Amino acid sequence: MDWFSITRHDDPDPADPKDPADPADPKDPEGDPDPADPKDPDDGLGDAGKRALQKERAEKQAAKKELAAAKKAAADAQAKVQEYEDRDKSELDKATSRAEAAARRAEAATARAVRAEVKAAAAEFADPDDAVAFLDLAAYADADGEIDTAGIASDLAELLERKPHLKKQAAADPKDPKQPKPDPSQGPRKDPPPADWRTADRSAVDAELAKYGVKLRR
Repeated sequence: MDWFSITRHDDPDPADPKDPADPADPKDPEGDPDPADPKDPDDGLGDAGKRALQKERAEKQAAKKELAAAKKAAADAQAKVQEYEDRDKSELDKATSRAEAAARRAEAATARAVRAEVKAAAAEFADPDDAVAFLDLAAYADADGEIDTAGIASDLAELLERKPHLKKQAAADPKDPKQPKPDPSQGPRKDPPPADWRTADRSAVDAELAKYGVKLRR
């Protein structure tokens, strides 16, 4: 009750303030954007390339789920440590061991998630494993397991500038006028079939026999 509110007896009751409208929930983007990929990463890929890209995306999503589960397990184990601090010392030791094991699993899951993120971002590489081999994967995750995707994209672009031979080569376009056309005159040639003198023209027969000094009587 407001003791310092002064109102007249004939003033109407104040209306209840309306709750502010909730801001529209932003729509979640469909998946993590890949800074290294173009607008349509599947453009120009053959069936094998598309299958490889789909496999990399699936590995990336699976690694993220595994990382989230490992982080939750580590957090739950740490909570157990706090719970057993005031209890029997043996129970505390067990909880501590479980927490340490969960932390190791979370660390391994983070490494796999970073690896999957690098391979998914290495769309311009002929072999995504080259990107994994040249980068320091441990540098892209913090203590909480958060992955620096922007740093990965930047370092991959710099790596291609330093080592352009790692870049995927564009497939030859059969409609490209710059591509040389095959020369039908080149390559092995088949020998002509032997002549059938039984049905050959008489002049052709005479010419062939003349090579050997033979002349037929007419």
